[in-house]
Amino acid sequence: MSLVKLLPAWFHAIADYAVGILLIVVAIAADGSAGATATGVVVGGVVLLVSALTRYPLGIAKVLPFTIHSAGDYLAAALLIVAPFALDFADSESGLAAFYVAMGVAVLAVSLVTNYQYSPKRAQDGLGRARPVTA
Repeated sequence: MSLVKLLPAWFHAIADYAVGILLIVVAIAADGSAGATATGVVVGGVVLLVSALTRYPLGIAKVLPFTIHSAGDYLAAALLIVAPFALDFADSESGLAAFYVAMGVAVLAVSLVTNYQYSPKRAQDGLGRARPVTA
């Protein structure tokens, strides 16, 4: 579910992989507590896995419908926003906590403006509008 169908599937796919990699890299580089590190590594890893399994432009196995993928986006956003408080590292590791909250808000924002009606049987015209593919 999105509020506005502004972002195309290919842009969302790039953002997914970037977020997953960034979460893992920052979590490991920050060398924080177990909970703080696990948050980035686990959420980042799941984002990458779900992205690889999604039926959209950069999906690898393409088994999950993009609309189902959207539910995972909202879950990832919620986990990133809540984790610093639920795992009690919001005060002790405020920089990493702020990063996770910001990433959660970014994931939520991208999810709210993505066009989840992607179909590989459609093509895009030069303006990004969907048009039927002709043989």
